[in-house]
Amino acid sequence: MNIIKDEQIKETNKKECPFANLTYEIDLKEMKINNTKESNTVGCPFHNHSIPNTFKLQTVFSPDVTFDEEYSSQILKDIGGGDRIREFCTRFYAHAFLDLHIKPFFFMDDGATSHAKRLADWVIEKMGGEGKPWSDSGRYGIRQETHARAWYSQKREPKKRGQRFKLDDSRIWMRLHFWAARQCGLSEHKVFWEWYQNFIEEFIGVYESQAVYYVSQDASWSASEKNIKTYIDNGYKMSDVIGKK
Repeated sequence: MNIIKDEQIKETNKKECPFANLTYEIDLKEMKINNTKESNTVGCPFHNHSIPNTFKLQTVFSPDVTFDEEYSSQILKDIGGGDRIREFCTRFYAHAFLDLHIKPFFFMDDGATSHAKRLADWVIEKMGGEGKPWSDSGRYGIRQETHARAWYSQKREPKKRGQRFKLDDSRIWMRLHFWAARQCGLSEHKVFWEWYQNFIEEFIGVYESQAVYYVSQDASWSASEKNIKTYIDNGYKMSDVIGKK
């Protein structure tokens, strides 16, 4: 496993958030990326990696308020702001780019940090309280178009090209997504964790109606080190869900 040397870190950080480097472990106490084989701690020029000492929100509300911006904006503020979403989305794409089943959907090759910003800005805008970063980026209204480009990605097998997201696609996406959020400490915020599962449930059903029944299960998948080890040892392939209905 190659570790980035001190002289390379500055150059690397110009292109990618260190959260995109899966050889670095996340120190949840300091919310920093630690190089466990060397003494240096890698800073991030993209995001403000910090976790509040205490969370004010403790009560999980009804799913009926999932799209109540007054409520969700409080959650966003309580977890430490929008960069907490951007950092975990960066980690998510770092995982997704390794996954044998999911990576063919990615038709753009501009790295985990850029991919993460696009997805995270959309989530942040939906949560409210930090303006309209997704709309301001010029991407308002093109979510469906972007997903269509993923369906027709030239990286996909010819026989699959054009197929919409299936159940296995959706479940693998959720497992990796929630795994990244867990790694970045967001499962520790019980209110966010419950709210975000409800949020994902609403949108994953747009693409695959059966996927909504697996949200909680797939959010819990990464709590098992055995599951993660099996997945990695299998060459970043989730054989237990691929092709299953």
